[in-house]
Amino acid sequence: MKLVRSFKCLDIIKRQSIAFFVIIGIYTLLYAGMQWSLSNGMGHLYINGRLTQLMGIRKDKFNNTHNIFLMDSNMDDLNHLVAGGKSSEHTANTEPCPETPPGLVGRLNISLPNIHKSVTNEDSLLRVGYGGRYRPSDCVAKERVGIIIPYRDRKEHLTILTRHLHNILQRQQLEYQIFVIEMALPTQFNRGLLVNVGVLFAKESGNFSCFIIHDVDALMMNDRNLYRCGSQPRHLVTGSTKYRSANKEYALPYDKYMSGVIALTDSQYKKANGFSNLYFGWGGEDDDFYIRVTNAKMTFKRPENDVGIYLAIPHENDLSNPINPSRVDILNKASARQSREGINSFYENGKKIGYKRYAIEYRQYYTWLLIGVNEAAIVKQFEE
Repeated sequence: MKLVRSFKCLDIIKRQSIAFFVIIGIYTLLYAGMQWSLSNGMGHLYINGRLTQLMGIRKDKFNNTHNIFLMDSNMDDLNHLVAGGKSSEHTANTEPCPETPPGLVGRLNISLPNIHKSVTNEDSLLRVGYGGRYRPSDCVAKERVGIIIPYRDRKEHLTILTRHLHNILQRQQLEYQIFVIEMALPTQFNRGLLVNVGVLFAKESGNFSCFIIHDVDALMMNDRNLYRCGSQPRHLVTGSTKYRSANKEYALPYDKYMSGVIALTDSQYKKANGFSNLYFGWGGEDDDFYIRVTNAKMTFKRPENDVGIYLAIPHENDLSNPINPSRVDILNKASARQSREGINSFYENGKKIGYKRYAIEYRQYYTWLLIGVNEAAIVKQFEE
């Protein structure tokens, strides 16, 4: 009897051991598969907060291996949006980067027929961390720059621009991250509102010293046009092929024009109260912003004429971005509206603008944020 009992005990132990190792094996396979998805550049992983806690993953962490898509549309608070996503600080005692980067070449040769090849540098792309982040390895950058690109339906332009920026900004020895902010359909495109959200999101993502507001179709033609901020807001465009004439290859439509690419510090952006959020459709928001900057006793500065030149990537008219018929009426009231409608409309006004964050993706060459707003509700809030 004792022998039989011993065999039974051994059999139970054997079964329990097998079950234990089977469970461990399944868990190991699941974990390895998840890690492969995260580390594979072509892999995408959709996760939520509970799964991140279960698997021990910080859901909003920027790094070079994780490509994490967050799909929780009920979270509107930017503080939760990028929890744990602060940029890491320099740990090594490295020297500051020189005032004039040594690798600049000046005027660039970009050919429209071969534009992808003209702007792409494979070595620079290999140095980019997921989310479109980069910092020099041999010196401390002069600026930590957040590039804000308001975007809709220009996939090819975005591909060209991001590769061009990574190539140029690394030569300029900047620490930077590229943010692409998109408005979900069917709402009309609103460049100013998207820029405001992009600046707020970038501030939660890293301690940036400078913000560059960048149109998706503008390609720098001289890498000596440094993407840095100054004591005054900077309009980095002295001429664009979009406005070329018989006399000039690069030109501006008028002197007070300040669209395309602008650079501001956080304090300068706050002082102007950011962009207006009321320009749904094409036109008006850039002229409104010029008024805001002027009213705030600031002046736009530009680089030298032969330095601030841009190639405008050709494109057809956007059917989803029609001309705003109310833009002139809204612009006429820009000064009266400035203090109570702008970037502060998202966090301190009585008439607070609400929006939905539908998705954030840390893509290979940029961080993408998709938002949705109620156009009619926003316009009604700020009707005179």
